[in-house]
Amino acid sequence: MRFPLLSAAFVTATLFPQLLAAQAAPPSGRWYATLEPVTGLEVSFGLKVEEKGGKLSGALLNGASESRFTSVTWDGESLVLALDHYDGKLVARRREDGLAGTFTRAIPSGTVEAPFRATRVAPAAPKPPRSSLALTGDWGVEMGEGEKASRLLGTFRQEGGRATGTLLGSTGDYGPMHGTWDGKTLVLTVFDGVFIYRLDATAGEGGSLSGTFRARSGVPAPWKARRLDAAGAATWLPGGGSIVRARDPQARVSFSFPVAPGKAVSLDDPELKDRPVVISISGSWCPNCHDEAPVLEELYRRYRGKGLAVVSLSYEYTEDPERSFRQIARFRERHGVTYPILFAGTTKSASASAPISLLEGWKGYPTTLFLDRSHRIVKAHSGFDGPSTGARFAAQKKELEEAVKGLLAR
Repeated sequence: MRFPLLSAAFVTATLFPQLLAAQAAPPSGRWYATLEPVTGLEVSFGLKVEEKGGKLSGALLNGASESRFTSVTWDGESLVLALDHYDGKLVARRREDGLAGTFTRAIPSGTVEAPFRATRVAPAAPKPPRSSLALTGDWGVEMGEGEKASRLLGTFRQEGGRATGTLLGSTGDYGPMHGTWDGKTLVLTVFDGVFIYRLDATAGEGGSLSGTFRARSGVPAPWKARRLDAAGAATWLPGGGSIVRARDPQARVSFSFPVAPGKAVSLDDPELKDRPVVISISGSWCPNCHDEAPVLEELYRRYRGKGLAVVSLSYEYTEDPERSFRQIARFRERHGVTYPILFAGTTKSASASAPISLLEGWKGYPTTLFLDRSHRIVKAHSGFDGPSTGARFAAQKKELEEAVKGLLAR
């Protein structure tokens, strides 16, 4: 009768530690996740956790788009995926069926919290389209109803039953949306650490689309779209260079903001005086500004030897300078920015701040200003079309470079 007892003890002594070790091992690999900021609103995304040399790293996935976490930690119980550049994080614990946890992020009114779950089981492959209606192309989108309706441009692509794309407005695009298209029903979502969007639609008569758009609050907004040819797509939205302009083209821009506590930068400083300057009205919390920063850095490195200066004016969520400078530093580090980024104030008071107060038609972030050597605004551009917009991203980079060349030639 002692043999079974010894066997049980042996099993307990040998296998139980192995089980604990397996549970304590970091949850490396690919995860398929769903965020639910409000009941009934599910937004899909992916997680990738990698271990190399005992160190963890990872990325937030939206279709083929990858955004690296600033850090990944695992203490045997909790997985922390940091999005420090957005002052946010995903924290999860293991469950029998995968991971479960919460996304949190600081915003002006407090903190956003949303539960999420993740599994290693990939969703079923989308079924191929059941109709001949192709999704790929540009679509004229009307969001909302009546006087509150606004125009957006939808640019979508399909590969079999998979769909990707984004929406474009006056301040930029809605990020790397991804989902499914079966020829009749469209579902696109994105969660990039800030944007939390879901777009649903069904095909209607004449090849149109209609459905609902929901953001983090979950309040549905009706939308409809029709396909556009190349000419229609080119004129559906006003160009970024025609939305905002200087109220007085002869007025000179002047400001003085801190680049660090106790250290201000002015356009009258020797490094900026009598030089053409590109100014980005930006914010560390703004995904489109994150898309723009590497492009501006590339232009700065390429043309600073010819006299170009670049300055970013960052409008942050709070008046707390410690937090604001911390977030600006994280923004700078993430993109390897070498041009100065100044703390220009809060988003709440931005419209009364120079140089925004000198603008007519200002819509938001980013807005890029091109100043001549006398620091007059000769060109202004609203928004930024990022990598999710495909060919428009390449065209935007070319447009900005041509504007820089024009400044240097004046």
